[in-house]
Amino acid sequence: MPNKAIVGGVLTDATLAPIAGGKIVATLNGSDVFDDGVRVVTQKVEATTDAQGAWSLALIVNAEGDGAATTWTIEGFDRYVARVFEAKSLFIASTLPIALGDLEKTSAQNLKAAKEGNTARLLVVPDHALYQALPAAQRRSSDIVLVKAA
Repeated sequence: MPNKAIVGGVLTDATLAPIAGGKIVATLNGSDVFDDGVRVVTQKVEATTDAQGAWSLALIVNAEGDGAATTWTIEGFDRYVARVFEAKSLFIASTLPIALGDLEKTSAQNLKAAKEGNTARLLVVPDHALYQALPAAQRRSSDIVLVKAA
């Protein structure tokens, strides 16, 4: 069973008012290498926003293999099923919980780090103890850990 990270955020309209009862759809796209060869990997996960527009999803972490190429697309829809936003090619680097905005900022760097073993990953955490609690296989000596209060 693959590891998962909690990705969350708040769905808002153009006036920055929260959208209650909206829908968030996350789609996993890419490939992975298995013992019997390369396989296309896809998955779709959905959540509904609460009264304050908040949402969270448990999404597969795709930074644990060599030459990782799997990314997520996350879309937000209002209660009338009109698309509010779309964020493409998001790469989840660890099982640490992360806000969508932070994921968008760090995604490209972390995808590059997965493909090039000597490139540093940027991980955003609410406190350093959370990063230290990760299994040793998920931490790298080249990680840059940004402690950001919620």
